[in-house]
Amino acid sequence: MKNPKLMKIASIAIGAVISVLLLVMVFRLFSTVFTRASDMEPRDVVVSDISQNSVKVSWATGIEAQGVIEYGTSPTALNFFSPEAARTKSHQQELTLLSPNTTYYLQIRIGDKKYDNGGVPWTFTTRITEQAASAPTPTAVLLPTSAAVQQPTPVQEVEVPATDEVQGCNETDCEKIKTLLGKGCLTQDYFKCIKKLTPTASASATP
Repeated sequence: MKNPKLMKIASIAIGAVISVLLLVMVFRLFSTVFTRASDMEPRDVVVSDISQNSVKVSWATGIEAQGVIEYGTSPTALNFFSPEAARTKSHQQELTLLSPNTTYYLQIRIGDKKYDNGGVPWTFTTRITEQAASAPTPTAVLLPTSAAVQQPTPVQEVEVPATDEVQGCNETDCEKIKTLLGKGCLTQDYFKCIKKLTPTASASATP
């Protein structure tokens, strides 16, 4: 016949051992969970290669993890997402199709937990456009001084001597010829007129 007292002591001892084992297992489980959570937290977050339309975001984790960058133009509206393709410890993700000269905000989500910069999102500003940054300076065209002050030379009228028929001087009145002298008639026309009026006049007489 078994001793009831010994049976009771053995039961208490077995129960104590089982309790200790359960406590150890629970402690290890919780410590693993807390360690994994801290190892997944992004460290050394760096935003680099900032251009007009893209940037690169890099960070590190203690264990392999797969994160998602949530970003936007307002710290309260991170509506754009850029997920990583695979699990890794060294992370680098490129954000593209950004607007030039614009401030963006971002946070990193790993699993169900979101990480930011001490309670506020990380931030960066894209570069300004090349056209606005290097606008061409207007160039003034200077004309030479002589070209600026030189006036066009007027065209001088040249009187071309013409015959009686061209000039139309067929006058026989000496007074009219006097009036037309120098404008259409010649001096010899005047002499012809005088000869007609006074046949004895000398052809060499001067008017």
